[in-house]
Amino acid sequence: MKRIKFKIPIDKINYEFYNTFKWFMDLVEWGYGDTYFFIGSDVVKLVEIKFKENVNPEKIVKKLLEIPHVKDAKLIPKNDHYVLYARANIFEAPLPKNALEIFDIQKKGMVIFEKGTFTSSEVYLYVICEDELVRNVIAVLKKVYNGELASIEEYSPEDSPLLKLTRKQLETLLLAYKSGYFDNPRRVTLRELAQMLGLSPSTVKEHLRKAQRKIFEELIG
Repeated sequence: MKRIKFKIPIDKINYEFYNTFKWFMDLVEWGYGDTYFFIGSDVVKLVEIKFKENVNPEKIVKKLLEIPHVKDAKLIPKNDHYVLYARANIFEAPLPKNALEIFDIQKKGMVIFEKGTFTSSEVYLYVICEDELVRNVIAVLKKVYNGELASIEEYSPEDSPLLKLTRKQLETLLLAYKSGYFDNPRRVTLRELAQMLGLSPSTVKEHLRKAQRKIFEELIG
């Protein structure tokens, strides 16, 4: 398998979806670990963000929630920056016409949008895929994002114990970790975590228990 690094200059992103969030990007000093997963027709995004000086987080959340397709948004403090949690209806968002090609190529095999990093001037996407899909993935990324290939490297999925988890267990564990559920003191409660995922607290607790047990079994044996 391969890990593809793709560079997208901000000034090449000219579609309506980006324009909706341009004001937000102008306030960001840097962003890291941009990941997402789907819950029904909603997409949940998690990204660590450091804002520029004199930015009011409460006003940012309020403005995000005024966007029609954004259903929920939270900024969770983490050291000197924040973790942004956002949930939006993907079918109501003003995506470019060819954006659905990204989802089509994911149906052809293993294609994972691992993470993203960004500043106010450029975005980097990291995509993991099977060797035979590399050309197709690069072509789709160029078509949708107007970007350019930065690098390709080998990727060994067997190195990660996370691959032993079910999709729900991985999503729950990822959101719990990113949002500070495991921090001391906790940044979010079990009930808040359940609300983000649209699940009951007992179900979330069970997903976390099983996910942690599987990871311990892989690491400790």
